[in-house]
Amino acid sequence: MRKSLIRLFVFCGTFLLALVAISKIMNKDHDNLTMEMAPATLPLVTMVMDGIEYNQLHGVANTTDIAFQRDTITLLGETRNTGFVVDTYGQDVSGVSIEVRTIDGERLIEDTEIGELTREGDQIKGDIALKDLIEKDKEYALVIVLHLEGRQVSYYTRVLWSDRVYGEEKLSFCIDFHEKLYDREAARDLAIYLETNSKLEDNSSFHKVNIHSSFRQITWGNLDVEQVGEFSIRLTEIAEQTASLRANYIVSTAEGNRTTWYLVEDFYRLRYTVDRMYLLDYERTMTQIPDAEQICANDKILLGITGVDVPMLESDDGNVVVFQAANRLFSYNSSSNSLVKIFSFYDKENGDARTMYAGHAIKALAVDEGGSVQFAVYGYMNRGRHEGEVGVQLYTYNGSQNTIEELVYIPYDKTYAVLAAQMEQLLYLNREQQLYLVLDHVLYGVDLTEKTYSKLLEITQDEGLLISDNNRIAVWADGEDIYDNTALYIRNLGNDVQKTISVPEGESIRPLGFMGEDVIYGVAYTEDIREESSGGMFFPMYKICIRSASGELLKEYSQQDIYVTDCTITDNQITLERVRRLESGIYQEDVQDHIMNNVEEDEGRNHIVSADIDKYERYVEIQTRKDIDNKSLKIMTPKEVVYEGGRRLLLPREKEKEIRYYVYGAYGVNGIFVSPAQAVELAYADAGVVVSEQGDYVWLRGNRLPRNQIMAIKEASATDERGPLAVCIDAMLGLRGISRNTQEELNQGKNAVRILQENLHEDIVLDLTGCSLDAVLYFVNRDIPVLALLEDGSGVLLVGFNETSVGIMNPQTGTIYRMGMNDAKNWFEENGNQFITYRES
Repeated sequence: MRKSLIRLFVFCGTFLLALVAISKIMNKDHDNLTMEMAPATLPLVTMVMDGIEYNQLHGVANTTDIAFQRDTITLLGETRNTGFVVDTYGQDVSGVSIEVRTIDGERLIEDTEIGELTREGDQIKGDIALKDLIEKDKEYALVIVLHLEGRQVSYYTRVLWSDRVYGEEKLSFCIDFHEKLYDREAARDLAIYLETNSKLEDNSSFHKVNIHSSFRQITWGNLDVEQVGEFSIRLTEIAEQTASLRANYIVSTAEGNRTTWYLVEDFYRLRYTVDRMYLLDYERTMTQIPDAEQICANDKILLGITGVDVPMLESDDGNVVVFQAANRLFSYNSSSNSLVKIFSFYDKENGDARTMYAGHAIKALAVDEGGSVQFAVYGYMNRGRHEGEVGVQLYTYNGSQNTIEELVYIPYDKTYAVLAAQMEQLLYLNREQQLYLVLDHVLYGVDLTEKTYSKLLEITQDEGLLISDNNRIAVWADGEDIYDNTALYIRNLGNDVQKTISVPEGESIRPLGFMGEDVIYGVAYTEDIREESSGGMFFPMYKICIRSASGELLKEYSQQDIYVTDCTITDNQITLERVRRLESGIYQEDVQDHIMNNVEEDEGRNHIVSADIDKYERYVEIQTRKDIDNKSLKIMTPKEVVYEGGRRLLLPREKEKEIRYYVYGAYGVNGIFVSPAQAVELAYADAGVVVSEQGDYVWLRGNRLPRNQIMAIKEASATDERGPLAVCIDAMLGLRGISRNTQEELNQGKNAVRILQENLHEDIVLDLTGCSLDAVLYFVNRDIPVLALLEDGSGVLLVGFNETSVGIMNPQTGTIYRMGMNDAKNWFEENGNQFITYRES
């Protein structure tokens, strides 16, 4: 009996020990293998010009394409010098070296160790003096390399050696403007720079304040704001007259014992003259940082001073709502009455300039009824295992375990600005864990479970892939030329079902856009499609169709002798641009027509509301489906699951066949185009710049001289043997030292674009059809003639301008003469604004 009891106790003890061991193993992933995100470790580098600190640079730890590193431009002094400061944050910096490269990064010009460094606590100060190997008024790439323990980290900026851009004056103006806004009396000096207009700005919110806002609004109204920390300003573009600058800082307001903090970003666009400075544009964006302890009240989540376009996603039953606020991702679960701070690079313990850096974005991709969330972080990684890299990081938040875990990491070799423009086009995850994204103009499908990818489509045209607003539906055509397509593919990324819409022989199909998830496309007879003299295509669609994503035909629009040439989609209305074909076969412009959609979008169970709250003005809130019990509200911050091995997925980078044009606006890349005309049009509207893949300027706005004349272009007359168009093309080629019989090439059926492309081998020919006269005069300002094609098949050259007129070389009259600016504008518009020019290599 005693032996039996002993055996029983031994058995029970062994069993209990086994249970403990098994429990530890089972819970290993949940407790022992979780940790806080690692803090930021990389130093910061700030450039210095005559005592002014600007251009705070963040370390890049992965391989990068230098041609796209254009977030800042640093000005060099008379002796090609600039100062810099390194904030080490306790890191051991053993040395500093620099590289100077051509703007595309291809050619190394200088590689130098910086000898004299001054160390003061956690700061290192030094001076960079470039060798006499660079040209004045030409941009170069500067790489500052910090030598840390066991690794090197690079910091990138463009540099410009010039005595004509007045950089110090422009920087000082912005700093002074900013400081005066805190003192309403001192700020009265700024009134002359404002363009207050209540029709353009209703002054209802502090979230967005601009040059058209009232003086009261721009000086913070009745908010008692106080700046917290430094005013970090950076120079993004500069020319002889104009400059663009951005600044980031934090302000706070106090209400009793409660302090509220706000992220603020300023944008300035200036023009310098010898008489005064002009403020061309100003915008201030103020975003409240929500306090998780006080964010909920009754049936509201209080976001405060922010935009009404809050990124938000909810579960199917509406019990879980995921939302973003001030570069942080939150979720609220009404079933468990819990608020989760899912992801942010900054928090109370990690709140310096490195973690607060807004060089990334967060996007919620999926949420389920249990509170689990899948999301992406893309751009520059402020801290963590990928600190200093640019890429796309896919995470899952486990609602039952309160952990986040990386699923896959896709590194990228360009900047956040370029990456963001593509992620905004498409970044979608379906229930089968298939991720879809566009990267370097390729549509990829990524299997998150298997960590594999497939290449679905190479995008070769600007309209080569269209995506619905909710990212669920993709549509593309089958041909390489978008104007010669026999089939359309509609793919539902939500369920991976693909439908094909075919047209009979003799017809071509063109996708136009979406209304919700319904696809809009047009069909033309191939015999009606023609190449215009500029090289563009005339694509008259005899019918417009609307189909559901499942392929069901919902509506067909067609009228006798009426053809649609284009359409725009705004909210629930499609506007059709139409022409009428006359008996002679000529197309004549006709009135617009409209197609309406009366289906209203479901707002969801949780939705955005706003209220006017005295001195805070518009206050943004999420109205939840249920009341929130503040007393029992659980506030949680997940830890990150640690894993062995890597989850890095490399997507291939192939050299593209097409030249791409990048449009940079106030806050980054506004668009990427194959068509230079579309790029210039957007940059003109946004007061931005167009840049090539090699980092060279193609076009910029606002730096035109009052007058210019291309003196090398002489008067020339058309003859029976050589028509006006040939005379113009010959003059363009002759300016580049090329002599050809272009009339013979025109007789062979070649158009102007093709002839120029075949002869200007070192230059890039730009078809700018559709751009305004004002936009194309940029090239005349740079002594590059612009060919203007006329409807009768002839052409003229733009060779000069002043403030009131345009200089035109007209081979039909054999003269160079002046035409009034408005008359010229109307004349060229009547002829379709068919402009062709080139960018010198």
